[in-house]
Amino acid sequence: MELMWGTPLALALGLLMAGPMVAHLIRRTPKDRRPFGAMMLLRRLPRRLRRRRRIEDRTLLSLRMLAVVAMVLAVARPHLQWPGATPEFGGTGAVVLVLDDSLSMDLRETDSGTLLARAREAAIDVVKGLPSGTLVGVVRVGGTAERLTPSLSSDHASVIAMIQDIEQTPYGTDLGGGIRHARQLLAGAGGEVLVFTDEAGPGVVESALPEIALLTKQEGALVPRPIHAQSPQNVAVTEARYGSGPEGGTVTVRIANYGDKAVEVPATVRLPDGTEITAFIDAAADETVEKKFTVPRVAQGGIGTVQIQDGSLASDDLGSFHLPTVGASRVLVVDGDPGLTPVASEVYYLERALAPWGRSAALEGSVLPEITSPDGLDSLDSSTHRVVFLANVADPGLWANRLVEFVNQGGSLVISLGDNVSADRTNGVLASLLPTPLRRPRVLVGPAESGIPTELPDVNEPLFAPFARGGHGEFSRIRWNQIFTVAPYEETSDVRTLLRLEGGIPLLIERKVGDGRVLLFTGTFDADWGNLPLQSSFMPMIQSMVRVLGIAGFDAGAMQNGLVGQVVEVPVTGSLAEISVVGPSGPIPAEVERGLVRFRPLEAGAHRVVIPGMPPLAQVAVNVDPVESDVRRGASLAETAAEIDPERFMVRVPLYRWALWLALFLALVQGLLALRDPKRKEPAHAK
Repeated sequence: MELMWGTPLALALGLLMAGPMVAHLIRRTPKDRRPFGAMMLLRRLPRRLRRRRRIEDRTLLSLRMLAVVAMVLAVARPHLQWPGATPEFGGTGAVVLVLDDSLSMDLRETDSGTLLARAREAAIDVVKGLPSGTLVGVVRVGGTAERLTPSLSSDHASVIAMIQDIEQTPYGTDLGGGIRHARQLLAGAGGEVLVFTDEAGPGVVESALPEIALLTKQEGALVPRPIHAQSPQNVAVTEARYGSGPEGGTVTVRIANYGDKAVEVPATVRLPDGTEITAFIDAAADETVEKKFTVPRVAQGGIGTVQIQDGSLASDDLGSFHLPTVGASRVLVVDGDPGLTPVASEVYYLERALAPWGRSAALEGSVLPEITSPDGLDSLDSSTHRVVFLANVADPGLWANRLVEFVNQGGSLVISLGDNVSADRTNGVLASLLPTPLRRPRVLVGPAESGIPTELPDVNEPLFAPFARGGHGEFSRIRWNQIFTVAPYEETSDVRTLLRLEGGIPLLIERKVGDGRVLLFTGTFDADWGNLPLQSSFMPMIQSMVRVLGIAGFDAGAMQNGLVGQVVEVPVTGSLAEISVVGPSGPIPAEVERGLVRFRPLEAGAHRVVIPGMPPLAQVAVNVDPVESDVRRGASLAETAAEIDPERFMVRVPLYRWALWLALFLALVQGLLALRDPKRKEPAHAK
């Protein structure tokens, strides 16, 4: 706040204060007095009267001088000013209405509906009050700013219809983009831009400063029309994250209370398998609190959510987070032929098929393959492991009882063979698990031949269902030079052949044992007996195998995060045909090109990038922009614009009117004092 002068030179009129002083001196009583006659007897009375007159004359002098000062101030026209005023709206020429339809404008007040409803009503009233022929444009700023009118229009009825059709969005505020579109509609010809916004969220208004500067430079006038709630109240989920722990780990939920009253809200964490954990969360006014929810020791991986109940702003009451498969999630891979180099290892290709995005991605996703030698079977634990790959292990006899117990309790065992395997030894120790006894390895072709191809699998089998829409024919490219033969067996409900070579030699046989299952793979998972690990069908087959064997969420794909209203890009490889994106409410539009899937999520929650019949390529945990949840008033648009054009955004309080009235009042008072009858106050004995 500062004091300004309209006519600073008028202060020189303050010299007129000398007038009352001179007048006062002229009417002073002469000093030279000569007493005579009886008047000498009254010497005391004049002295007392002179003392009283001097006091009254000083009061009169002060009033006259103050009157002069007040008049001088009135002529100098002083005023107080400070930034932050809302400029007056002229309503002539060209007008662009910018409406904020971001998430925070969905704040609901009991008496007047949402802020957006108030903004629409105010904007319509403005258009109705414009003179006929005034050019009008409309821009909305939720998410990415968008022109609703391609150009300025004089058809006010259609403009009003567009304003009425603006719907609430759960997006952020692109205020700078909205002012840019308004500036482009005015095309540098000047005009007025009315902005209807709640000015909520840190940094939202400040981000528009460059566009305000360009608008001002192009002779455009910004006219803020703030739409504020009387008492903003909102409780929002601002973050949810999973952290591992000694048991099942915890989900930490962060709740922010943006109101001025303490609240208690119910919160429900919903895990991907449908498990719900509910608790109440207390938050003081303007406080952010954290609440930890304990996850069960065994939980399916995927995307979980946390839901609160808040009656002010519903769009930010849901948060989503990534949850790895918890407990019994590790795949134990027993390498029976480590080899001299990693590539020569029996499980080199198998490990990469299990964790295609690397070990760190497996830790953040769902399955962590644990590679070990046969001695590692000592650590086999049904509470930690769910699937065991026994790859070309020469003698599993020391751990046979542990494996049998593991399978009977619901675990799954995959046995692959190779040069290290002895049929007699394996049949002896694993007889209760094998679908059929082993016989001996058989060489199928000569060294120069290409091998026996694999028969196409039945896509009705859950294991091969992902290949129903693509990749099915790739199995014929899998060729075998050598295979382990098995004793003849009868197909039953417990023993089934899932995959064969052309000619009928069994390649993959399933057996149900107790609560678990055993898959016998008569080939190898390395490249010694065939080209299986070198084919495109190998990785999806292994992933589908582990999923079918009991690790839900293993096929979750890449894990990403996103915000509602902002474009999400997911890199994909391989065939891009039939890729789609599925949100919480169903499929949403997506663009696929150059190895990227792009989509704009419309709501918070789990979004999956999928190919029909295949495991998800990626899962995206989408949340609303936390900035929009802060419904408290941020920076003033008027004060921010005042940094660019301070004159138009100044609050001015004129003081000269008060000075003029004061001068007139003082003149009246001193006139009354000057006209008073001095004889009325003299003592009676002085007459």
